[in-house]
Amino acid sequence: MKSRYVAALAASFMTLGAAEGADLTFADPPPLVIDVAGFDWSGFYGGVSAGYIGGEARSVGAVTGVTTNVPVSGGLIGGTLGFNAQFDRIVIGLEGDIAWTGASGTATCAANPIYTCQGQLDWLGTFKGRAGFAMDRVLFFGTAGFAVGNTTANVTPAAPAQTNTFTGTMGGWTAGAGIEAFVTETFSVKAEYSYVSLSGLTAPNGTLSSAQASNLSASTHIVRLGVNYHF
Repeated sequence: MKSRYVAALAASFMTLGAAEGADLTFADPPPLVIDVAGFDWSGFYGGVSAGYIGGEARSVGAVTGVTTNVPVSGGLIGGTLGFNAQFDRIVIGLEGDIAWTGASGTATCAANPIYTCQGQLDWLGTFKGRAGFAMDRVLFFGTAGFAVGNTTANVTPAAPAQTNTFTGTMGGWTAGAGIEAFVTETFSVKAEYSYVSLSGLTAPNGTLSSAQASNLSASTHIVRLGVNYHF
């Protein structure tokens, strides 16, 4: 008799538990959202930059090979246009800039110590590719591409049978690296280092020398800060 009561009581509990279980509902878990790269760097941009340029201008006698190295340094200021495309965290793009530069300097002319050789880089332009790694609003990038610059060379005091001055444009390459960060939804600031090598320019006989032509070249280091507006 007692066993039948126990069995009936157990059956009642099982029925009650099943009824309550039927009323239970489980909320769907929230969707999993993964922010792969955060801020989107894609699009066109333009801006301004300013900084410091320092390096060396060289004049090499085409016949004798005598080399005069002129240290040059000064400020630069210019403008930038570019485009970015972002793939996951990788950002690639193209960028062009042109800057006025006051980099200049003097040295004793190696071919004749009674004269002073003066070199100046008047303006500098680059067209380069950019590739970087985005961490939300911060971009770490590297650059490489083409460079072109205009230089002016002078010899003082004036030497006979020559113009004592020459101006021309030479080309070359550039490479560098930097960091850029958005400070608003449309404006970013950047800091960048670049190395520029220029060559391929010859001052004819009768300009810087009355005896031979002079092959001109330059290598410079540039550190600059900039502000870009993203369209």
